[in-house]
Formats: sequence, C-alpha cells, structure tokens
Amino acid sequence: MTSVSLRTNRAGLGISITVIGGLCFSIQDAGIKWLSAEVAVLQVLFLRSLFGLVFLGASTRVTGERISLLVDRPWLLLLRSAINILGWILFFFSLKYLPLATAVALFFSFPLFLAIISVPLLGETVGLRRVLAIIVGFIGVLLITNPTTGISVPALLMLGAALCWAIVAGLTRILGEKENTSTMLFQTLLGFVLILGIPQLWVWRALDPVEYLLVIGVAFFGVIAQFSVTKAYAIAAPSLIAPFEYTALIWAAIIGYLVWGDVPDAFAIAGALLIIGSGIYVIHRESLQKRQANLEYRP
Repeated sequence: MTSVSLRTNRAGLGISITVIGGLCFSIQDAGIKWLSAEVAVLQVLFLRSLFGLVFLGASTRVTGERISLLVDRPWLLLLRSAINILGWILFFFSLKYLPLATAVALFFSFPLFLAIISVPLLGETVGLRRVLAIIVGFIGVLLITNPTTGISVPALLMLGAALCWAIVAGLTRILGEKENTSTMLFQTLLGFVLILGIPQLWVWRALDPVEYLLVIGVAFFGVIAQFSVTKAYAIAAPSLIAPFEYTALIWAAIIGYLVWGDVPDAFAIAGALLIIGSGIYVIHRESLQKRQANLEYRP
C-alpha cells in the first residue's frame, strides 16, 4: 500500500470514527436530558462518573494505555478536574431546560472561547481574521438564544459550560505533554465520584431498573464517544477531524425531534450555521499557524 493511500484510509477512518463519536455524544446527552427530568442532576452526574470509571477500565484493554495514579503536575490536574466538574454541572442543569439541538449548538461555541483563552493560557496569538470569526460566532450565539426574547438563564449556563470546557481543553494540551488520555480521564472521573459523593446524602433516591439502564447507557456512550474522538485525532490531522465533530448537531436535532418533537426555529438554524462556520474557520487558522511554525523551526 502506498503512503498516499495509507493516509487516505487513515483520514477516512478518522472521519468515520468522529461521526460515530458525535452520535454517541448526542445519545449520551439525550439520556442525560431524559434522566434529569425526574432524577437530581447531581445524582445523574455522580452515577454517570461511577459507571464511567468501570467502562474506562474496560476500554484500557482495547487502547493499551496504562492508568497511572501518580501524575507529574497534580495541582494542575486537580484544577482541570474542578473546572471540568463545574462545566458538567452547568451543562446538566442547562440541558434539562433547553431543546437538545439548541443546547448542543450553544455548547459548540467552545472553540471560540478556546481561541480567546489560548492567548493568556497557551501564549498563542490571535490574528484579525480569527477575531472576526469569533465575533461572527458570538453573533450566532445571540441568534440561537433568540434576540426577540432575550438570553435565558439555561442558555447562559450552557455558555458557561462551553467556557469551562475551553479552559479544560487548554489545560489538557498542557497536561497532555506528559500524561496520557486514560490517566487524565480516570483522574477526572475519580474526582467527580469523590466530590459529588457528598451531596448524595441529600439528593439520592432509589432508581427503578429503567433509570439504571439509562445511567449505564449514558456512561457507556460517553466513554465510547470520548475514546472515538481521541482515537480520531490520533490517526488523522486535527484540521481534518475537527469540522466533523459538528455532525453531533445533526444527530442532536434528529434525536430531539424523534424523542421530544423539538423543531429548531429560524433563529436557531441561522445561529448554528454561524457557530459552525466560525468554529471551523478558527480551527483551520489554528492548524495553518501550527503548520507554519513547524516549517519555520524545522532543522
């Protein structure tokens, strides 16, 4: 097999895995939304993390990655876990009240936040074109929240979740220099279980068998989604893979319509298109910048 065909096959596999990952993320989110209508959000997040640890342990047999209890920068990992927990809590509470497709579209504003925070956090530069793309993206955010009625509290919570995830992504880039994905995910899930175990004294209630199956499904599809996206980025160029993450919006719209009868209005569709377009452009510009930097410093 030639190197060109090998790259083509790896690119095709990476895109396929990314699309599957987007579907798994959407199924996870739908399960969370369904559960949070009857079960306390903190209990859902606790159980999702607990079962997630089990599935993560099983997945390491597939990935071959070893989970380490000792990390090089524990305080930075602790900060990442704390922000991650806050982001998931905001995400869960918001998802309870927003249509699935709207929630996912707002959450996908995180590349815009990441482009902004990458300046102080990662020392990157953001040029004029990326600044304009970020502005266009946030216009899309305003459209999704429907400017005729004003920004709702759940929408603000989802934007807060997107900001948290952007910070987590930035910290992951730093930690990823020395820690593997399974270790970071294990430490995060373990932190979730330990911290969220305390509120269970007040919010816990017995679940019926169907609810337990939903929780297990949420944890299973969440781990599969995380593994899929991580694997896709490992075998294909990020600039190629990242745009296909937005297929999660399509899956979310389909699931939202089939389960809850949600139909996005014109504002939501226009806003989602602006967020997708600006997000893809920001990712593209970042990829070009890294490629140019590699060429400049190649020995």
